[in-house]
Amino acid sequence: MKILEKGSNYLLVLKEAGENSEKMGLEGFSPLYRLDVPVRGILVLTSKGSSIEVVSKEYMVVCSGRFEKEQLEMTDLLFHDSRSNRTFPVKRMRKGVKEAKLEARVLGYDETNDLSLVSAVLETGRTHQIRAQFASRKHPVAGDGKYGSRVKCPVALMCRSIGYKADGQDETKALTVLPEDSFPWNLFAY
Repeated sequence: MKILEKGSNYLLVLKEAGENSEKMGLEGFSPLYRLDVPVRGILVLTSKGSSIEVVSKEYMVVCSGRFEKEQLEMTDLLFHDSRSNRTFPVKRMRKGVKEAKLEARVLGYDETNDLSLVSAVLETGRTHQIRAQFASRKHPVAGDGKYGSRVKCPVALMCRSIGYKADGQDETKALTVLPEDSFPWNLFAY
């Protein structure tokens, strides 16, 4: 993990794919939210008395297929099966089911590989939410075999940027990282 910024009671770090965000605490610091193990991106670690508030998070996704619309709103009822560690859309509310919402914007399409680059902003933060919601619409995240992708690459999902307020400041700061320069990210211009 690479430290991107240090604050009085927080750290902004770059979590690499394969690292477990729930085990990334440094002495006295623990994750404010989690990122799935195969997902790369910005993670906030906080210590006791932390004064950081995350006001926005943007995820970048490369997924299969071409979208019919450039702006998307996805609302689903999701159930996470802890035995299989998979999340599924369901039709009705029941025990263990949570509503999931996100807004997405298509940024590009690569016709040769039939892959789309999408920006996603979560309104809710459910386990495997982006992965399950895109897969249920027949647009699995590239490299995500757990949710039906046939594209051979690391899971192409990352927490690209966050907006945050820290240390009693009123202004919102932003931090952004770029995707790796490897397939399928290198199919798109940033």
